[in-house]
Amino acid sequence: MELSEQQIKWLKQNTKSHDLHLQEQLADAEYQRQWLETTLSEFLSNGDIDEFVTALTYVVKARGRGEISRLSKDLNIDRSNLSEIVNGKKIPHLNTALKLLDGLGFSCRVKVERKSA
Repeated sequence: MELSEQQIKWLKQNTKSHDLHLQEQLADAEYQRQWLETTLSEFLSNGDIDEFVTALTYVVKARGRGEISRLSKDLNIDRSNLSEIVNGKKIPHLNTALKLLDGLGFSCRVKVERKSA
């Protein structure tokens, strides 16, 4: 089924872009926490850090101008290094990602359990 030009125009005028919707959601600190928790949990279960890093960078960006400078100063991370992480040019080491979580006001606890037989 193809949409007419009029239908496409209506959809564009009456729907939000994914980025705008995400930006609105990320204004809420609880949403930030839940997204970071979910993506960190997924990383710990499947070993793929990409989604967690993406969530982390979106949260940093959502905090607004000056957040990279504040975090680099507070966490003693080179500003250009942090900027490359936030802009997707570099993947942080796990310890740097956890530092960023702390700098954003979140804590992390990891529980090690024995696998069931």
